[in-house]
Amino acid sequence: MPAAFLNDDGEWVKKCLACKQVLPVSAYRSAPPSRKSPDNYQTRCHECYLSKVRETNAKRAKKRRQQSHKLEKRHIEWIKEQQGKLSTRKAAKEFSKRFFNMKINHSTVSRIYAGTLHGDPVEREDTVSIYDLLEGASEYTGSVEEYLESNNDKKVKF
Repeated sequence: MPAAFLNDDGEWVKKCLACKQVLPVSAYRSAPPSRKSPDNYQTRCHECYLSKVRETNAKRAKKRRQQSHKLEKRHIEWIKEQQGKLSTRKAAKEFSKRFFNMKINHSTVSRIYAGTLHGDPVEREDTVSIYDLLEGASEYTGSVEEYLESNNDKKVKF
């Protein structure tokens, strides 16, 4: 760990371990008290320190984006139990306290309350699965257009 020294002009300078440049000590951050530094300055200049912090933050952000916090059945059941007891905002806040590593938006709670998100799947009679439609098409002897027109009253579910 290179310590600060006086240069030929009588200024205190230090060599950065990252970029290998000799810079005045004003270009360095002071070392935290927990680190035993002989000159009380960090080993990297401020620019190299910031680039390292940015790089680390970018890696962490990428890792955070890759993690998906999907709601499990127990989470959804807990939220549904809170309906009528707590408002959507309070339920979201309590959710983050109860399940400390997860946060949920109040709009998500609202959609769970309404049943539009994580609701029980309801099979609608006016829909037909695309797979059933294709299976029926293979058995149909007429043209494809006639077959599609015969199923026009039903909506296709993908």
